Formats: sequence, structure tokens, C-alpha cells
Amino acid sequence: MASRPIGPIVEPESLRPSGILEKIFGTLLAATGMVLGLGGGWLVLLGGSIYYLMAGAMLAIAGILLFRRSAMSFVFFALVYAGTVAWSLYEAGWNFWPMVPRLGPFLVMTAIMASFWARLNPRRRSAARALAIVHAACCLAGVVAMFVPHGAIRGVGSRPAAPWNAPASNWEWRNYGGTTGATHFVPFGQIRPDNVGRLKVAWSFRTGEINDSPDMEATPIQIGNSLYFCTSHNRIFSLDADTGRKNWSFDPRVDAKGTWNRCRGVAYFEAPGLARSSPGSCMRRIIATTVDARMFALDADTGLLCPDFGKAGFVDLNAGLGPMKPGWYYPTSAPLVARGRIIVGGWVSDNQSVDEPGGVVRAFDARTGALSWAWDAGVTREAPSVSAADFARSTPNFWGTATYDDKLGYIFVPTGNGTSDHWGGKRSKATERYSTSVIALNVENGRTVWNYQTVHHDLWDWDLSAPPTLVDMPEKDGSIIPALIQVGKAGQIFVLDRRSGRPVTKVVERPVPQGAMPGDHLSPTQPYSVGMPQVIPEDFSEKTMWGITFFDQLACRIAYRKLHYQGQYTPPSLQDTAITPGYLGGMNWGGVAVDPIRNLLLVNDIRVATIVRLVPRAEVSDRIQANFSHAGYELHANVGTPYAVELKSFNSPLGLPCEQPPWGKVTAINLASRRIAWQLPAGTASEQTANLMGVEIPFRLGMPTISSGVMTASGLTFYAGANDPYVRAWDSASGDELWSARLPAGSQATPMSFVSPRSGRQYLVVVAGGTPYSARIGDYVIAYTVS
Repeated sequence: MASRPIGPIVEPESLRPSGILEKIFGTLLAATGMVLGLGGGWLVLLGGSIYYLMAGAMLAIAGILLFRRSAMSFVFFALVYAGTVAWSLYEAGWNFWPMVPRLGPFLVMTAIMASFWARLNPRRRSAARALAIVHAACCLAGVVAMFVPHGAIRGVGSRPAAPWNAPASNWEWRNYGGTTGATHFVPFGQIRPDNVGRLKVAWSFRTGEINDSPDMEATPIQIGNSLYFCTSHNRIFSLDADTGRKNWSFDPRVDAKGTWNRCRGVAYFEAPGLARSSPGSCMRRIIATTVDARMFALDADTGLLCPDFGKAGFVDLNAGLGPMKPGWYYPTSAPLVARGRIIVGGWVSDNQSVDEPGGVVRAFDARTGALSWAWDAGVTREAPSVSAADFARSTPNFWGTATYDDKLGYIFVPTGNGTSDHWGGKRSKATERYSTSVIALNVENGRTVWNYQTVHHDLWDWDLSAPPTLVDMPEKDGSIIPALIQVGKAGQIFVLDRRSGRPVTKVVERPVPQGAMPGDHLSPTQPYSVGMPQVIPEDFSEKTMWGITFFDQLACRIAYRKLHYQGQYTPPSLQDTAITPGYLGGMNWGGVAVDPIRNLLLVNDIRVATIVRLVPRAEVSDRIQANFSHAGYELHANVGTPYAVELKSFNSPLGLPCEQPPWGKVTAINLASRRIAWQLPAGTASEQTANLMGVEIPFRLGMPTISSGVMTASGLTFYAGANDPYVRAWDSASGDELWSARLPAGSQATPMSFVSPRSGRQYLVVVAGGTPYSARIGDYVIAYTVS
């Protein structure tokens, strides 16, 4: 049998295709190979994978040969392709999103190369065209697959775990988390899995407050037939629950210089004698705080200031905090009302100085506004001696929302990590003991009952900002433990006995990386809550770096190799050091939701790293920004320490996270088995930075999440905080998406739900003010009900 020629088939000149396309694509292929090869060589010198160097060199050769119209081009390309498939499976397995930048470009290039093969080898034209069609189809299938959630764990559904006694018909969403235990649970079932698809907008209200950034994060509370909420500039609104019409509004006219514009909620207080009260008596009060550190009380019926509260309705929260600069201290979260006392904390600006205001926890009389007691870094002082005291400086702040068990008489407070956030050589003993902890305080006198620390000597800004959620935890022997669930930015889920603070589920101390900077120290171990699922994977390595293309993936791998990273809890250093999860979490201020009927815990997370670098004081220049801005600093002053602090996101050259998706997930955990019931990537890339000319590309990447979800007695879970413009309903037992609705802007707020005492209808309410990843900003409060 005659052998077939290896080189190009010689055809008559009139039939031979022009070589211009081969020259163009060959040049592009060679240039691509050279870029990958040069970058790959750099990566190898940094100790990274040899793949890019080898693949780049062979692609460059393939491109040069194609330019010359040599059939050997296809041999070199096939070798690179086969090697890439093997390398991709070795690094990423069958996981979809990690495969996209590895194999996606080769699917496209193979389809093109097959067409050239058909042009240069007429006897192989049919096979080459088939190969091109197959790879083009794979490309199309890959694009379609981007709209499908990947890495999901599906539940199988289940019946309720225990009988449920319906609450009295007058149950109201009176607290920020629904109840003082912050369960984010609605004990009503009018909106059900079988009718949730009929949810329609009942009404929509606009506050008229449009900011330069998406700062509207409030969850309304419901009292009777009225809803109450705050805007980011601390304006308070009362709306009719059935129509959305404004009852009244109040503007405290805040001075927001140097602050974030934030308000996540208000509180409600009913004074004794409510039955004998009359309109204007201020017996029903809305309690709110401001970003210029004031607290005020309004008549819930009229919106007028309560004249017997503080001084003409206001209390100065700066009192006793010592020297102050704009933006150093202000409340952002909802206050808590417990046994006639208002419990408040405040956010203290990060990395400014070793001499900043302290994170004192204060209780004020809800009638008069007088200070009842103050918990000051472990020292409790009661009225009247507390009123004239100056509080300790630079102690761990409490900037979230506290929760409360009335039967025990305990308030549960989550704390931050204390200043300075990333170098702890000058922290006090009290800060060392109480930072990044959940603390139980006696509601009557503020005395410490117990405290539990979730991160020792926290140098990573892993605050506990989520409300401690109170649950009745089922044990294997059928007993019930009054428990508390605390999540934090470190990504751990702690379950504690709320009577004693002892762990209910297993916690172990594990060795962590060492290498403290001069003058500082480290804890040799850190607590890991191994008795609960580790919902955020700890794998942060070169192979988990990602990009839309193999170019930005290579750039991220090079950036990773230049980092100082020895695993989670790697201490900050003079090099760029990775904090993972980043200082946004893990789990942030939204907290968790609990379905006590099905024994389910809902947790949402963030999976993006932060880069921190300590800058020696001698190198600090005028780059330091004196005032806090929404975008954050490039360099934080950190006055009084040997180092300033530089912080930045770990992003690719295209501005997306270098870590592979998902960047956020929603997880349901069975509290009886302590295992994951289902898990989903949270949200799509709609309206994100990767959009082209405003065209929406709703790829199911799984976006970072902030606020909490809401679970209902009927078996529904509602969520709106996935950084895309949608509110969704999932089946609580299985995780199946049953309904979604497009919002006029994204939401960073936790939804709420209630039944109107007037109409008897159940509503779902979402506040939509926009997200950090979208240019669309709003001022909407939207209510849905079944049509």
C-alpha cells in the first residue's frame, strides 16, 4: 500500500486555498505561546508549575509551523492539547469552573486548527471537519453550562423533624433577627412551596435617598400594621404594612463626615401602661442610632421625638469615649431592647491608632435614656458611678447586634479583634482575653457570665459581627440543649451551651503557622470547630488560582507564588501576605437562619482572600489617607505601632478574584446529624465587573454574600444577598429553587416576612439598595404576596 504524504497536499494553483488565514492564526498562536512561555518561565523560577513554560514553548512552535503551512504544526498542537487535558484533570478533576480557563481556550483553538487541517489536508477533510464540529459543540455546551450551578450538593427532601405548634396569630417581626434570638425564622405558612411561584409585588416604596454607593442594608421590623426601618443616613420611615404608604418619616440630620453611611435596623420598646397610652404619649417607641454616634427615641405612632428620652429625645454615644476623630466610632447595626434596657455597641475604625475609642457595651434605660450599666473590657460599672467614667481605650469593639435569652437573663455579645488589627504588640490584657469572642452578660447588671474566644490573638481582622443565634440543639439521646450558634469571618461554626459557654459540638486546638513580627507574638494553636461542617474549603494554593483566560490565570498563579502564605492563620509580614478567608469573611454581619421544624441551619459565606502587608514606619509617606472612605485605604496609618498596614483585594488583572469560583455559597446543615443537607453557589454574575457594555451575563459563578436568609414554617428559604439583582426562594429541605424575582437593584439586606393583622395576608419584604459589585443603586422597599 502506498504511503500517504506527511506534508501539504499539492493541488492545482486554482484549487489551493490562500495561506493568509494560516499566517494570521499562526502568528497569534506563536505570540500566545511566547507570552505563556515567558510567564511560565517566571512561574518556574518562583517554584511554580512547569506546565505554562512547556505548553507555551510548544504552542509557539506550532504557531511558527502553521505560519509556514507545515502539517507538523498539528502534531505539536495535539501534544500540547493532550498534555493540557491530563494536567487539567490532575489539578482540577472534573470541577467545571476550574476547567474553564484550562480547557476552554483549547476547545476554541482546536476547532480552528481542525479547520486549517482540513484546508491543508484534503484527504482528511471529513475527519478534520468532524473534529472542528465536535469541539465547536463542546464550546457551545460549555457556554450553556455556565448558566447552571456547579458544585451544588442537593438534598433529597425530608419531613419536619418535630411537631410544630403554630404561634399566636399576633406574632410580629419585632426584632432585627425576627426574635431576640436572631433565628430569622417566620412561624407562618401562608406562602408555601406549592404557591410561592405566584408571589407578586404587592407594593413598592422609594425613600428618595440615593447615595454614591450601595449602603442601604436595613431589615424592617413589624409592629401591628406598620413597618419601621432606617436608611443609610439614619432617616427613619414608618410604612403601612398592606399598602406601603408612608405613615411618617424622621430625619436626625446626621453629620456623616469620615464615616460609612450604614444603618441595618431599628429596635422597638413598649413601656408599661401601653393599654392606657394615647397617641403622642411615646409609650410605643422606635429606638435608633446614628453614624455620628447619637441614639434617639421616636413615638412609634407619630414619628416625633420622645421628649423624656435623654436630652430632647437624643443621647450622646460619644460620652465617656475620650479623644475622638471623625469616623473613629459610630454604630451601624440595630440596637437590642431587653427588659427595658437598650443594648448598644459601635464600630471602631480599623488600623488607625493604638489609642482609639474602646468597644464598650452599654445598656441605657429605654424610658429615660439614662445609662444603666457599662461592660468595659471585662469591667462592669453600674449607675450612678458609671455615668462620669471614661471608658478604657482601644478595647475590642462590639459592632454587630446582640441577642438575648429572657429565661436565663443573659445578653450575648459578639466582639471584634481590637486595635491595631494586624499587629498586636501593644494590646491590653483585656483585649487579649475578650477579642473575637462571644460574651454572655447579665441583663440586669452587665456582669460577665462567661466568654468564649473563637480566634486567639487575632491578627487577621476576623471579627465576630454576626448576631449569636439561639437554638434548641437536639442531641443523639433525644435531649435538647439550649445552645448558641456563632459564625465569624474565620469561617468556623461554633455551637455553645448558652448557659455555660462550653462547646456543644467538638472543638480542637490545632497548630498554626508561626513567625511573629518583632514586638508581637502568636498563639501556637487556634480553635477549629470540627464537630460542625467546615463549609469553606481550606485549600488555597497555586492550583486553585483562576482566571477567565489562561493569561489571567497565569498572572494569578505568579501573584500567588510571590505571596507569603503558609496556610490559614499565616501572620502578617513585610511581604504581601494572604488572609483567607479575607477580612470580609467567612461569615459576616448577616448571621444565620434556623428552621426549628426541620432542624436546619442556613449559613451563607464569602470565599475571597485579602492581601495584607506591614509597612515599616520609615517607609510610610503621604500616601496615608487621613479619613476613612467607602473604598477603603491603600495604606492605613496605624499610629503608635512600628508599622502602617497596606490592604488590597487579591484580584486578577481583569479585576476578578484570583481564587476559583464559587466566591460564595449558601449551605443548609442538619442540626441533628451535623452534616450538610444541601449547598448551592450563591447568585450569578449579573451586573458584575465582567459585563460587556452593560450586557448581563448571568453565569452561575456563586457570588460573595453578606446578609442572612429567612426560613419559614412552610419549608421555604428566602435569600436576596447574593450580589446580583434577585430575590430567590428555595425548598428548605432540598435546596431546589422554586421562585425568583428580579429586583430594581441588588440587595445587601436580610429579607423579613410577616402576616398583616389587618388583611391576614403574609408578605415577604426586601430592601434593595444595590450591591458593591454593581453600578445600579436603589432606594427600594418591596413587598411580595401571593396573588
